[in-house]
Amino acid sequence: MLNFSTLAKLAFLSLLSFPQTAQAIWPFKEKRFKEEAFIDAGSLGLQDVKGRVVALGDWNGDQKLDLFTLNENGKTITIHLWNKDKFTYSPTHTLSLSSTISNIVPGDYNHDGHLDLLVMYLKEDDGGWWGNKNGKLGMQIYLGGGENGGFQENPWKLDDSLPTQPIIFDADNSLKPSLLGLIPNDEITEGVLRTWLNNGTGFTLGSTPLISPDQACTLANPHSSAFIDIDGDCLPDLVLHCAKPKSTHHSIQIWLNRGKSGYQLSRSYDLPRGSGALSFADMNRDGSIDIIFPICKQHSKSTGIGTECNINIAYNKQVPTCATETSEHTKEGKLKCRGWGQLCRSDEEFDFTFDLSDPDFTSIPLSTLLSVSEDSTAGILLHPPNSPNIPLPIRPGDYNVDGFPDLLLTVHQTVKRSTGGILGGSQDVDQVKVLVNIPCSKNVPGCDKNAKGKRGFKVGSGNGKSWEALHSIHDAQGASWIDIDDDGSLDVLVQRSGSQSGQKVSFIQNNFYHDAFFLKAQVLNGACEGICEPAQGGKSYSPLGVSHSGATYKFTILDTLGHRVAQQVSQLPQTGYHSLHTPYAYFGLGRTNNYVEKLFIGTSLPSGEHTTYLESIIPNSQIIINPPYPLTNSISGQNTTSSNYQELIINRSKEWKSQLYLKPGDWIPWVGAAVFGTVILLGFVVLGLNEKEKKQDELERRRKLHIINFQAL
Repeated sequence: MLNFSTLAKLAFLSLLSFPQTAQAIWPFKEKRFKEEAFIDAGSLGLQDVKGRVVALGDWNGDQKLDLFTLNENGKTITIHLWNKDKFTYSPTHTLSLSSTISNIVPGDYNHDGHLDLLVMYLKEDDGGWWGNKNGKLGMQIYLGGGENGGFQENPWKLDDSLPTQPIIFDADNSLKPSLLGLIPNDEITEGVLRTWLNNGTGFTLGSTPLISPDQACTLANPHSSAFIDIDGDCLPDLVLHCAKPKSTHHSIQIWLNRGKSGYQLSRSYDLPRGSGALSFADMNRDGSIDIIFPICKQHSKSTGIGTECNINIAYNKQVPTCATETSEHTKEGKLKCRGWGQLCRSDEEFDFTFDLSDPDFTSIPLSTLLSVSEDSTAGILLHPPNSPNIPLPIRPGDYNVDGFPDLLLTVHQTVKRSTGGILGGSQDVDQVKVLVNIPCSKNVPGCDKNAKGKRGFKVGSGNGKSWEALHSIHDAQGASWIDIDDDGSLDVLVQRSGSQSGQKVSFIQNNFYHDAFFLKAQVLNGACEGICEPAQGGKSYSPLGVSHSGATYKFTILDTLGHRVAQQVSQLPQTGYHSLHTPYAYFGLGRTNNYVEKLFIGTSLPSGEHTTYLESIIPNSQIIINPPYPLTNSISGQNTTSSNYQELIINRSKEWKSQLYLKPGDWIPWVGAAVFGTVILLGFVVLGLNEKEKKQDELERRRKLHIINFQAL
């Protein structure tokens, strides 16, 4: 008979005798990137690309980020799908035009759950040799869902625009992407602002009943206009980046979304002279969107280099968040503070300032951030050399997931060096820098004014070789935040000239460990409820690749000290001029020991129906939100869907739906192994005690057999 110790030995020996089986069930996979640093991931399949990455999107709806590249002559688009198993991008479908392509905007334009491509290309004017070459911008939409996952035949053709690129916005609260831009006009040289209205089967060019033409400005070229919530009601507004005719002076107009009443001009601001491209983010984590942009005193159109530059942040002045769940108002009825359970309340008194002396406007000289010596000069690369139509904005993104967006920009430095003789020399270096958003303290750039509650910046450098992969690139021509393999960290895509290594695209993997949490969220467009089922038959497919431009997220969270903080993040706020925004929103939560209390989601649906919220969201997760599909036009009250439009899909989304995907941390297998080991150990203890108990019972039974009953004698 086998005892307990013998069984334990046999079990242990059986595990040793099957090493391959043990390796197959081993839960700990070998890490691809082991060092805690920014790591050079190489070109990831884009080594043959000679042009640029011009757009990001999820082409096949597999929740993996795909890339759209443009070749060196600007006439061929290639879709590169992410292959998770091979950890690389694979080229699949191509699209070629005879004209030079200026921009690509992925989106679901026919509302069928497939991602489509809006292609903008330059057209020569027919006005003769004296006419303006490249005087018009042609536009066509190539519909997805074609054979083998490619394009359908017969693209939609849109009316021409001026070279100033139109922006994507929702003109009629239908969740369908329409366009706003300038059309040619014989009487007005700078063009007229018009709307390309999406009716589901094409675009119709008309007047702008939602925007007063008399008040609208002339868009700059290039411009940084955005479709984003500015007043805090979770309804996306219009921020128009304007320029006066024959002038370098720029300004912005803020048009608030009034739902059925259209868009109303609310604020106008003059930008400081020398202002560059605008970016938008909640920089100080107060629950409102701020504006980030550079100012350079001198700018070379040929090289794209701006010198004597400052990094500037115009903070959005809105009411704070209340300590209570409900909002509070003044005696006059004005909003005093937003309750943390009512974050989507409009603050009519919001304001910006672009005065350098105002404490709500931060301006940081680039020289103080880089500690430029007397033997070197520094500037910002505002656009790639000889490509003034591709602006390089300052890109906010929370690489260290502390809840405060950091800034990504390309810096040009000319460093003087000695050659050992009487002649000197210099070296031009174009590098990607990360400006880390940190609390204000002594000697922190950006903290010279009233530093209470403000933030400053420092250049990310780290210790040892942790930043070497990023800083070793000396031929950078732009950089963007992406999430390689969707592993929950913000990585860097670097566009290069190729002069250093021949590579035009490089990827830098963010492999730092941060004791903090993140959240990824994506708002779809309501085209399908769950899985798309074509009305005319065919294979069903996933709509997860179609994101809604202008969606807003607002939430509160408790930090480790128990303080409640609010945060606002936008999704796809800008679409023009190679904006390279991801189709989802990524935001750091910082250190917390709690759930996300309430996550508010806002879309461009009719006012009053445009928001929903989710409670107790688990950190380190991805949320997919699908809004209800609107059947009527909120502006006119008429049915906006033609019969052809309704026939595409038979299961439109009827109500708000959400899906939560958890991302297991690296420590999950260790927790599982610890639990499994504990259970096995306790099992052996129980078996051992049970065996001991049986032996004791047997001894007791034997003792009772030898007891003599003296009364029976």
